[in-house]
Amino acid sequence: MKAYLLLLPISFLPAVAGILVTRPMWRIRQLPNEAIQGIGLVVMISVLIGCLVPLFLGDTGAVGCACILLSLFNLVIFQYYEQRLNISRCPQCHTRNLHVRKYSKGLYKLYCPHCGLHSRWRTWRYFSDEA
Repeated sequence: MKAYLLLLPISFLPAVAGILVTRPMWRIRQLPNEAIQGIGLVVMISVLIGCLVPLFLGDTGAVGCACILLSLFNLVIFQYYEQRLNISRCPQCHTRNLHVRKYSKGLYKLYCPHCGLHSRWRTWRYFSDEA
């Protein structure tokens, strides 16, 4: 019964831990966006492994498999966080004043008034090789 109580926290706890650790790093201007994403991903995977290891060491293999399936929600939560990072923090000057305008389905134009950066950004759902 104790193992079933871990199902709910495993579905969101690793992603939340990665977000909470990396959120204060947005203020550090010397740190690029890719480094913040990498640190968050390492924290998320470490917490996920820490949550899943005790389940597989016991006799609860079925609960462990259910936890692995529920842990897929962590990827969705973390991808949303990465999207917010990429559309709010400028990759060139590392300030949080990036403006986003939506042009079409899945296509955004980013503009930074601080450094003048212009770029186009596609969401991962609507990415195609034709454009």
